Amino acid sequence: MNPFFSLIRDAKKLEESKEFTRAFNLYAESEKFTTSEPSLIKIKAKKAWCLYSVGNPGETENLFQEIIQNFENHPLSITVYSRYLIKLKRFKSARSILKKSLELFPTYLENYLLLASLLKDMERSDEAIEVLKSSLLQENLSHGRGIEKKDIWAELGSLYFSRGDFNSALASLKQSLKLTKEEEFVYFDLLALCFLDAEDPENALESIKKHIKYCKEIDPETLIILARAHCRLGRLEEASNNLIQAYSIEDSLYLKAMDFLDFAPLLRNGFFTTLENIEWDEP
Repeated sequence: MNPFFSLIRDAKKLEESKEFTRAFNLYAESEKFTTSEPSLIKIKAKKAWCLYSVGNPGETENLFQEIIQNFENHPLSITVYSRYLIKLKRFKSARSILKKSLELFPTYLENYLLLASLLKDMERSDEAIEVLKSSLLQENLSHGRGIEKKDIWAELGSLYFSRGDFNSALASLKQSLKLTKEEEFVYFDLLALCFLDAEDPENALESIKKHIKYCKEIDPETLIILARAHCRLGRLEEASNNLIQAYSIEDSLYLKAMDFLDFAPLLRNGFFTTLENIEWDEP
């Protein structure tokens, strides 16, 4: 019987218990029982992290360099080393080798996602968007950690939204929804905000209702979006009830500048004078 899986399982338990030296030894033992390149890369990376955890950065770097050299034809070698560089906040080095990886392995999704995430954290959202867009051009794109093209479209939508490009965000989220089972789509709230910006309160209302249906959790932010859609449609009583429900959750209400514009009719009819703790974000 091959002891590979039991060794990996025991090593992980030791690592979780912070017994890094013993974990390292079990990972090293497990290498004898597999010839799979991805498995060997992951095991060696685990060994490197054990060395890092006991305060041996020099040997950690050496082991990662060994992975890069011995498995240069497998993109996972770059993935594991990049994660280490990111941990050390060596962002430029991680960005450099990930960009090179995309040239060498253009269908390997994992490194597109890792680079896009890194660029997003570096506040380079435009570059992150271009990376994700380039991944969508690949015909035979691999699945990364169970992530598929629908997830890339959704992340693109989120990135576009964060930089204020609501039309592109709406188009990306719609594309993601086409590739997703409706009950599995977790961006209906963001989609509703995009529809509001596109002056389409009917679809905004439908989207936020679906968010409530599938999310099962109603928070003040969701109720405010619902109220905005109702207000745009002239349904002031429904909007007032939504805001009262949102207010009752925390006995206060925080509204942004964009909300202020939609709630102008409620300001005029004196609705907000009935609520005490309201904070408005300055435009």
